[in-house]
Amino acid sequence: MKLLIFCVILISTSKYAELCYTQWFDRDNPSGKGDYETLKDLRAENPKKICSQPLTIQAATLSGVSALSIGQVFEVYDTVTGFACVNSQQKNEECCLDYKVRFGCPCPWPPGKPPFSAVEDAQKNTTLT
Repeated sequence: MKLLIFCVILISTSKYAELCYTQWFDRDNPSGKGDYETLKDLRAENPKKICSQPLTIQAATLSGVSALSIGQVFEVYDTVTGFACVNSQQKNEECCLDYKVRFGCPCPWPPGKPPFSAVEDAQKNTTLT
């Protein structure tokens, strides 16, 4: 009789158990070529308010509707560049809506501030719809 022994090791891909979110940022309006909420510009206008390596990004209309549920095309929507909606890329010649963004950072963010997590956000009824 042979004895087979095996082991399963679970490794988390994230070293952070909890995300803390920045404030919402809205630096641009969709007039002109589109709505550009880029990390480069946001960091320049809001020093030390965005972590150096965001883990997530959320975008929503100013009224709080998730950008992903709108149906518009986004040129950029990532944690490296930020967010960009270009008017000329939209269907039926419509313009981009006015969006705001926030970033998920390792807790605590900002450093020294008590963690503000997605759970607390939901309890305050300010999550995205």
